[in-house]
Amino acid sequence: MKNHKIILPSIAAMTIFVVWSLSPRLVDPSSTIIQKAMAENATINTTIPTNTNITLGNPIFIEHDKTTSRQGVVINGSQGFKASFAGSGMIKGINFTDTGTALILLRPNGYSYILGKAVITTIDGSEQGSYTLYSIGHADANGTIRDNGAAFFHTNSTGKLDVVNNLVVVFKDQIDKAGNGVTVGWEWNR
Repeated sequence: MKNHKIILPSIAAMTIFVVWSLSPRLVDPSSTIIQKAMAENATINTTIPTNTNITLGNPIFIEHDKTTSRQGVVINGSQGFKASFAGSGMIKGINFTDTGTALILLRPNGYSYILGKAVITTIDGSEQGSYTLYSIGHADANGTIRDNGAAFFHTNSTGKLDVVNNLVVVFKDQIDKAGNGVTVGWEWNR
């Protein structure tokens, strides 16, 4: 099979072009022309590397939660539910408690899209952070939901929780029919 290069605008160049083109007071018109030319001439190599193994290493995040409430919702005609949860866990060696909510939108093919937010608090209560999660899941015949996704952590802490600021965690999650959940996650290196 021949290796082909496809000429496509790069995301970065297109983003710069769009932002700059929408901000004419901040950009000299000639630089917009340069950005457009860069975007039109960008190339992306579509050759698949032969070594595509990704090693995530040991998990840095584990969380045990219990669903505390659940209510049905309909959003743009899609059935789903909003669930609140609480529990505890550990991230990068730091123990925490957490509370959060998740919106689970059920899809006709049996899968669900999950979007949520949680607040984590150190065990001594001195520091807080939060994360936003996005995942795709599927319920089995027993009602257990298994999903995979990513969580994006943020904190204003300058103490021990500072290590989670701007941290991205890819995770696997399992929630049984009774609402008991276990999440295990790995750091996505920055």
